[in-house]
Amino acid sequence: MAPPLVTALQCMTVATAQPAALTAMFIDDLGWERVATDPVSDALARLWGLGEAPAGEATVLRSPGSSRGMVRVVTGVERARSRAMAARWAGLEMTVGHDLDGLAARLASRPGFSTTVPPSDWDWTEYGSNLHRAFIGIAPGGTHLAFTMGLTQPQGREFPRAAAQVGHVFDVPLVTNRFEAAKRFWCGTLGMVPFLESAFTDHLWHRLWRLPPGSPARLDIYKGDAPDTGLGGIELQGYEAALVDPEPASTDRFDGGACMVTYTSRDIDAAHAAVAADPTARVLSVPSTVADAPYDGARAFAFLGPVGERVEIVERPWAVAG
Repeated sequence: MAPPLVTALQCMTVATAQPAALTAMFIDDLGWERVATDPVSDALARLWGLGEAPAGEATVLRSPGSSRGMVRVVTGVERARSRAMAARWAGLEMTVGHDLDGLAARLASRPGFSTTVPPSDWDWTEYGSNLHRAFIGIAPGGTHLAFTMGLTQPQGREFPRAAAQVGHVFDVPLVTNRFEAAKRFWCGTLGMVPFLESAFTDHLWHRLWRLPPGSPARLDIYKGDAPDTGLGGIELQGYEAALVDPEPASTDRFDGGACMVTYTSRDIDAAHAAVAADPTARVLSVPSTVADAPYDGARAFAFLGPVGERVEIVERPWAVAG
């Protein structure tokens, strides 16, 4: 079997009407570092398929010492939520190294942050995963953030580690009512490997997200061409259409909140060819050299996936010091 055409989760871009507040939260409360802050160039806007460059600046942030799982904050609209589950990219999940409860208390005191699920133990051992402790909140600008600290190890793999108190983004949820179409694309076209597959109608998940009892839900996590699972996964979540926000994907502007995932690839030309040949995807740009920081001359391209999710593929990890 051919290896996956994507490797590691490099970044999640978040569009918000409160970029300064969100950036300050990452730096002041999570202890993250600023990698770069620059205006979004016209070249980047064309790469991402946008009608025009977003106003303001783009700030790239990382957990100290981490070369992946970063966050890029750009100016945009608030996340609109009218139903239980947001469509397409629905937030991001970071690994926590220690004192998860202390982190939750610190964030609870920050203006603009709202805790939706307090620190609690979550047991996924029946699906071959692990016991972990986590909490969920809504950051300034409306983006869901999950913070997770492993309490045990999953079967046959190692739970993502954090070098700092708050480590890299290791999981990004993709929400859809067209689960099979999305799975065919991510596992078929891009060749990602499932390492957790689950389906249920009455579960802790229903209580966490206030889903109607008995409603079918599916949750899979897929990884790229990388050892173990710490380099970042796509968490595909499937629900009934009545539970998913009806907001359609827009080609020429970012969604509010979590709006674009960036993955690295060992063979960007093969990845582009595979996406271009898939009729369920829409290519937004061809592999082109990007001069902006932190790409440092690496080539990248972008596309919309089968459920409208915006994705960027870059040929190598971003250039960051330290």
